[in-house]
Amino acid sequence: MLLAILQKTFADVWEQIGQAYTNVWLRTIGFLPELGSALFVIVFTWLTARFVRSTIRQAMAKTSADQNIQSLVIKIGGIFTWLIGLTVMISVLKVDAAGIFAALGLTGAALGFAVRDIIANFISGIVLLSSRPFKIGDSVTIETYEGVVEDLAIRATILRTVDGKEVTIPNAKVFNAVVTKHTPQSSRRIVIPLGINADSSFEQVKDLILSTISSIEGVASEPPIVANITNFSGTVINLEVWFWVAPEASILATSNQVKLAIKEAFERENIKLTPSPTIAILQENKKTTT
Repeated sequence: MLLAILQKTFADVWEQIGQAYTNVWLRTIGFLPELGSALFVIVFTWLTARFVRSTIRQAMAKTSADQNIQSLVIKIGGIFTWLIGLTVMISVLKVDAAGIFAALGLTGAALGFAVRDIIANFISGIVLLSSRPFKIGDSVTIETYEGVVEDLAIRATILRTVDGKEVTIPNAKVFNAVVTKHTPQSSRRIVIPLGINADSSFEQVKDLILSTISSIEGVASEPPIVANITNFSGTVINLEVWFWVAPEASILATSNQVKLAIKEAFERENIKLTPSPTIAILQENKKTTT
């Protein structure tokens, strides 16, 4: 009796499992036409977006529009093409977007909060592209980041720093930041703090520094090199050495050459250095945008 009950129960369970798999398989087969249509829409939209961007790029190249404006129009054309394509895809799949958001518990306020940063970056990108505080190829400082603008996209601004790093800064942050644009003719002022023993002759050290730095390639002849005492105690004289790097020269390479040259010159003259503080890099002849 018990064996018969177990056999019947097992048969019922197996039948239910088989029916469930059959239903899933039938639904999958029934969904294949919509899935194929959606994939076709995605591929078609991708090709159309490329065609739209290429067409706009060729048309804008024949105008005198600024590079930033050209980039803005091209990107907006691509975005609108994708928005249309995604709308068609959702329609083909018969997806109830409102139902999905409701199922996920995303109210209007929560959804707005989730996309707030995206919208802020998008609007800031449009304003930056249209107001043109800087353009691709400009050397700028945005807060603590300094480098050359490689791309000004809708969402973010991309900088290439002097040490080769790629920095992506959200446009909303760029929009609210103080932006320093370096003019092509500007020289970079490097400040090197030094410490020497108090029994050293400052005039001898100063002459040695000036003659050593002035012969290094990349150091600008104007403004002149400066070496001044900033502070002193019974055992240490603190100095600041100012020199300017020519616009076409590398800041890192030139500053490294200067530091090594000073070190070697001091060793030759038996001048002892105290631990060196941090080096500061400043910008002369600059334009600041808020």
